[in-house]
Amino acid sequence: MDGVHVHRVGDAGLPRGIRAASYLLGALATLHRLRNDIHLLHAHQLMAPALVGYLGRAMLGKPLVLNPHSPVEVAQLQARGASGRLQLAAARRFGDAFVSICKPITVELLRAGVDEGRIHFIPNGVDTRVFHPANSTERAQLRRELGLSDSPMVVYAGRLSYVKGIDVLLDAWPHLEDRAQLCIVGDGEDAAALREHAAGLRGVRFVGPIRNPAPFLRAADVAVMPSRSEGLSVALLEAMSCGLSTVATAVGGSPDAIDDGIDGLLVPPEDPPALAGALIRALETPSMGLAARARIVEGHSIDRVADRVLALYRALCPAPRRYFSMSPAVNGAVVATADLPSTARTVK
Repeated sequence: MDGVHVHRVGDAGLPRGIRAASYLLGALATLHRLRNDIHLLHAHQLMAPALVGYLGRAMLGKPLVLNPHSPVEVAQLQARGASGRLQLAAARRFGDAFVSICKPITVELLRAGVDEGRIHFIPNGVDTRVFHPANSTERAQLRRELGLSDSPMVVYAGRLSYVKGIDVLLDAWPHLEDRAQLCIVGDGEDAAALREHAAGLRGVRFVGPIRNPAPFLRAADVAVMPSRSEGLSVALLEAMSCGLSTVATAVGGSPDAIDDGIDGLLVPPEDPPALAGALIRALETPSMGLAARARIVEGHSIDRVADRVLALYRALCPAPRRYFSMSPAVNGAVVATADLPSTARTVK
């Protein structure tokens, strides 16, 4: 994939319990097969990938980096009772370093008993060369190609699920349907219910799943992220990188990414009137998008973030090495990434 080696494990078509077992066994078999090439493990999320990390660390004796994606992961484990507490104990015992992508995750890790010295703040990053602003001519051309009208455009890009709050956005839309068009890009378990929810609303278009959201972001005027819960949304960072005035709920890492009123607007979750008012203000204040672009280039470009990750890898494993990282794929399998300090080699 893009010039790197990819190994996929697990069978997403199996029943849930068997699927989990196939993922675990497949991941451990891959670790064993690549044992002479792996010098560091990096597990994304504290759930199943972390379990592979604990077992892999015991099996290979290599350093383990744990990388929660959301501040709710600790609470989810605690809610599981004894098994969850055992997993948190394993995280404290076997995690050589923790990557926190936002301040709320740092808070939850500290509450879970993780030593502050093992927590490293490294935010999510985006490719600012792919996600970059469009000038007026480019925006008009993109809208023609995408079949969009010339009216002001609000875009949501992400998963269509309850936690993302798209139903709240649709409840807010009657205040904007005479002012703008809304493109909802993505797919998810709530797609059908949300389409039904939107029945009768003017100017709402469900685009469905696409491989690259950049054309829709670059064609838009405003982006919205109405989530009930978040870590640090990559979709939010991508929209800001495209120079969009962005409205997001003040949850998770969004307040870390947005300076309210300067490069975006923050609103409470579950508040359609506040969301509608902020979207109207964002449509009237395109200058916030310029500030958003500058903020992303300065603090969230993928090259800067990659340098920080590699610095952590080198601190744990000073000699030039290959690294093996595990994270959940879209289909529920595990994505594992092996990188070299100068060139990337990926294993999924």
